Amino acid sequence: MIGNGLNGEIISGISLTVFGIMMVLFGIVNKVAAVLIPADILIICIGLATIVVGVFTNRKNPLVHY
Repeated sequence: MIGNGLNGEIISGISLTVFGIMMVLFGIVNKVAAVLIPADILIICIGLATIVVGVFTNRKNPLVHY
């Protein structure tokens, strides 16, 4: 990545993506939670989009704040 590495958008996108993956796995195990798998996939997509926004922010603003 170009820029200063990880920013808050990338970290929050990773956490949303991991949370969505965990919820999909929980939906595979639990029949009641299986109803929410489409919403979990939407959470994963939002997390990936947040990661993309964070990467573009890093490329646009390569400043390092101390």
